[in-house]
Amino acid sequence: MRRTLSVAFLLTCLAPASAGVPAPTAGANLHGLGWLPSDAYDTGEGLPDPTVNAIAALPNGHVWLGTMRGLARLNGARVVAEPGPGGVLGKPILGLAGTADGDLLASVDAAGVYRLHDGQWQSLGSPFGSNRTQRLRAFGKPGAVRVFATGNGVAEWNGARWEPRALPAPLAGREVFDIALQPASDGIAETLWVASFGGGLYRCIGKAACERVAIDGSGPRTDEIRTLQLQLRAGKPDALWLALQGGGVARLADGGWTRWHAGNSTLPSDFVSDLALVEVPGAGLDVWAGTRSGLAILRDGREWIGADPRIPQLRERVRTLALTRTSQGVPVMWAGSDTGAVRTPLAGPWRLVSRLGSSGNGIWDVWVEPATDGGERVWLASDGEGLARFEDGHWRRYGRADGMPSDSARSIRRVPDGSREGSLWIGTWGGHVARLQGERFVELPTPWKKLPGDAASLLLADRDDVWVGTREQGMAHWDGRQWTWFPPGRDMPGWVYAAVRVGDTLWFSSAGKGLVRRRGGEWRFFGKDIGLPADRFYDLRLIPDADGRPVLWMGSSSNGLVRVDVGNQDKPRLVTDPALPALPIAKAYGAVRDGRGDIMVCTDYGVFSWRPAGERYLATAYHREDGVPHDECNGKALQVDERGRVWIGTVGGAAVYTPPEATPRRPSPLELTGLRVDGRQVRVVDGVLALPRADSALELHYDLLTGEKEAGSRYRVSLLGREGGIGTWEPLDSHAFARLPAGRQRVRIEARDFAGVPAEPLELVVDVPQVWWQTPLARALQVLGALALFWGVLKLRERQLRLRELQLRDMVRDRTNQLQASDTELRRANDELRRLSYTDPLTGLGNRRRLFEALELHCRHGHEQQRPLGLLLMDLDHFKAINDSHGHTAGDLCLQSVARVMLATLPGGAIAARYGGEEFCVVLPGLDLAAATAVAEDLRAAVQAIPPLDCQANGPRVTASIGAVSRVPNGPACADLLLTLADGALYRAKAAGRNRVQPAMP
Repeated sequence: MRRTLSVAFLLTCLAPASAGVPAPTAGANLHGLGWLPSDAYDTGEGLPDPTVNAIAALPNGHVWLGTMRGLARLNGARVVAEPGPGGVLGKPILGLAGTADGDLLASVDAAGVYRLHDGQWQSLGSPFGSNRTQRLRAFGKPGAVRVFATGNGVAEWNGARWEPRALPAPLAGREVFDIALQPASDGIAETLWVASFGGGLYRCIGKAACERVAIDGSGPRTDEIRTLQLQLRAGKPDALWLALQGGGVARLADGGWTRWHAGNSTLPSDFVSDLALVEVPGAGLDVWAGTRSGLAILRDGREWIGADPRIPQLRERVRTLALTRTSQGVPVMWAGSDTGAVRTPLAGPWRLVSRLGSSGNGIWDVWVEPATDGGERVWLASDGEGLARFEDGHWRRYGRADGMPSDSARSIRRVPDGSREGSLWIGTWGGHVARLQGERFVELPTPWKKLPGDAASLLLADRDDVWVGTREQGMAHWDGRQWTWFPPGRDMPGWVYAAVRVGDTLWFSSAGKGLVRRRGGEWRFFGKDIGLPADRFYDLRLIPDADGRPVLWMGSSSNGLVRVDVGNQDKPRLVTDPALPALPIAKAYGAVRDGRGDIMVCTDYGVFSWRPAGERYLATAYHREDGVPHDECNGKALQVDERGRVWIGTVGGAAVYTPPEATPRRPSPLELTGLRVDGRQVRVVDGVLALPRADSALELHYDLLTGEKEAGSRYRVSLLGREGGIGTWEPLDSHAFARLPAGRQRVRIEARDFAGVPAEPLELVVDVPQVWWQTPLARALQVLGALALFWGVLKLRERQLRLRELQLRDMVRDRTNQLQASDTELRRANDELRRLSYTDPLTGLGNRRRLFEALELHCRHGHEQQRPLGLLLMDLDHFKAINDSHGHTAGDLCLQSVARVMLATLPGGAIAARYGGEEFCVVLPGLDLAAATAVAEDLRAAVQAIPPLDCQANGPRVTASIGAVSRVPNGPACADLLLTLADGALYRAKAAGRNRVQPAMP
């Protein structure tokens, strides 16, 4: 199947100088930052061979690929081999060229040059006899195309034969790899540049003798030249770029040479196969180079940037490059390598900014702010790889060596301090807060303990206020002079996730305490009283509704996005209208509004764009194949910059989403790519396809030439003027008629692209001959002979044939639907099996498998980091009496109530599982024995507080005994040791009277 990958792509909106792509807004250029998503093709997608030697695009949108085992064409989401006359195009294809007139030329090893013109292949012979043709070049506009071939010399096609060009004696017997044709200008005649293998570079001006051009500058050899590219420069003479075999890249401009090679630049290899020049509006020229060590891009002449190392096709030798366009005019770069082809659009909404932290939990926070030069400065807080800043086209990394208390940065905020920019604060794992002074971080003293499993999150920084939340120790307020700490307790949450100021009122989202309000120094908590579910709430954002009323949008662990109208601050109101689109997963981290007014939602499985449309939202899902670094977002890592772009942190890194312009898509061209009658390729003559027999089978092949997301294209084939002749929309790009009704028939082919935009339909006129017994003579004989019985038999036969046709059509449609349904159902079944294998079906908690995998993982991490690992083993007291007195149904309801209390009570990072029966187990990474015991006590009290109606009807309240243990893991038996110690402590808690927490002995 086709794989969607990401290419190391360093452009915002790239196009040739004539592309007409608008330049980006001043200061908004993302040039040089990150990667755009790309599509990769190899033999699994239909390539005849993974080695791609040449790529060419035609004006109609067709893309052709020449491989070592033949020619192929991109047809929808697949690659289709093109055998050519007698299978000759199944040989190695050395070169391809598309002309402005729509012709394709292919250089075939040991077979000469072939041309595809008006759907027909024809041989143009061999320009150099038995010697192979290295390359084909086409120059000029429609109606004035000139075609050249290189190999054992240079030859030009004159419409009837190849005419060799006179070359100097030193090039006799040497292969010519490439040419460049420079039109006459400024009194200088047309110039032909010749790149040879072993003979260097030559210049042929008009009819004058060719002269050798020395390539000056230090560096490796310059006599073997693979590729020439002319750069058109406004108001200046053209520049000539050279790809050197063993000598890197060279440029001749304004009479002087500039060279790049492995010895003086970051070019990955001196062996360069091909070049492509791309003018970037507002950013200068980008030079794409295919080298023996992969793809490299030169940004505005400064440095070479390599391809994304995750893409194997671009880490191999890149042989060829070709610039094409989508049907919407977006430029696209194709790269052919030793292991396949890669297609990269040079513009798009999603850009992978960085993969920082992807070895851990990715990017915890993103902070984008104006830079002093008028651009933007991007800060990324990562898990385990420190802090990163992007400014003026370069990244700067910060870590422990720069004063950071930890390499895991949890949050970033710019805090006003009276200076022009303010100071940059960060919160880190371990509960530290630090401030950047110069280029070094200095830790700030804070009143709470620094615990290994804790983390400090900067919730809000405005005016002189800074609010900090922790994972375990409540929150604190800095008023510019001192800290005020609000430790967790009955009236304060232990974990506050986010904060928003609405006027003079502060609102906080929390775990276990619902929505929290602080006004006039007083706290108030809102939960079930306003209809909020008992849940853990994540990011909190103020997104006013259409009437301007203040509405808070909160992410949650189990209830998706929750909206609360806080226009009346004493009576917040849960908002349910308009209804929000359904999410594929209930865990949503938060939402923001982008510059176009759409709501961008970050979840545990993808990012979603909700566009308001009257009383509803139109939803678009984005996943890894669309450019999102990972399907799992990180809660607070959401920011909208001044230009309306959305910056997102995920487990796999950071990305930026640029809302696409609301311009309507143009219809993409729909082309009929093949007609087969009884298995043989045919053509339409004078606008009509005549079938040879009444029972001939007709196959139609077609392609919607979008140039992007072809898998989302849909097609419909209809037989006009016939009852039931309207077809259904399907993803298949072919259709078969087992038999058509006699007479003149009209077949309509319709298509629409992935966005639902319909193409101009195609209509095909088909003449189907009458069967012999339906001719006038046969009918006259039937009437004269009064053979009524024979006539009845014929009519019965005709009816049977019609039924057979309908059955065949139904079989084809049913089989297609079955294949699609089975593929979808298989994916759903695999996902459900994966979820069920880790979940206890009664309580919804993790099962024993989930428990032991979590214990093994955290034992290993704790051993590596020398951090404590806590474990609680909890048993419900006298649970058997509940089952015996009230039945197992009541017992099951009680277990479910206990599970809900556990999820609402336990701190972030805790892993709860059902150990068996009425026993539960909780893993507490990073907590020592005191902290684990405190959590156990909170849990015991929460279980005791469960109303009797939830568990035992009129019986006594349910209680729990808990054994607590914490150890720094040491050795492979860590899990067994913790369970044994916790079980012993639980036994002592039971023996001491139950309904208590018993720490394990040291």
